[in-house]
Amino acid sequence: MPAEVSFYFGMTPFSAEDNLKDAAVNTDQSGQVYLTMDGGTLVVSTIEFEGRRQDASDVFFTADFDPPVVVDLETETMNRLVQFDIPQGIYERIELIFHLGAPGHLPLVMTGEANLPIFGQKPVRFEYQYGEPVRVVAQSSTGGNIVLKKDVPGTATVDVNANHLFRLVNVGLLVSSELHNENGGEIILINQDMNSPIFNVIANRLSQSFEVIFE
Repeated sequence: MPAEVSFYFGMTPFSAEDNLKDAAVNTDQSGQVYLTMDGGTLVVSTIEFEGRRQDASDVFFTADFDPPVVVDLETETMNRLVQFDIPQGIYERIELIFHLGAPGHLPLVMTGEANLPIFGQKPVRFEYQYGEPVRVVAQSSTGGNIVLKKDVPGTATVDVNANHLFRLVNVGLLVSSELHNENGGEIILINQDMNSPIFNVIANRLSQSFEVIFE
């Protein structure tokens, strides 16, 4: 008998003042230097599930989404329900593989704001264009094995941890960035073509910045 599991998506926002101030940069705005990343969009086209059960056969399935799942990370809302009937049992290990992006959709965009020496206040946008899958080992909210029972609806929360993703970005990197003109204003755009040194620092941490917690 299967257990019904609903998937929810969201983010852990990033807000840094202290570690940014540590980058010794002369500024008249001392105490006002910050970077926050608290919004964005995640697009998922396919989820693969690989589960190892105690005393039962392993479980594998793939779900393709057309149209894709589009998550507003700031409001933690989605354009469609993501729900699976998963065979019940005691799972010693669950791995989920998220295929990101879809035609016309960037896989991951994260948005925020920085207040920097020289630049002042500027919007920040990080764009991840690569569609390669992100593999995540799920955790149980109680620690230990993940137990799925029929007639007991379960939830799995997929969290993009911006704290982990942006932890290595400092003021020195940001003030050396090139500004991008957009709609008559300047933004700090970080992608594979624009400010690629900062992009590489962040992108290398992407696969470790996803967490999945089963309740």
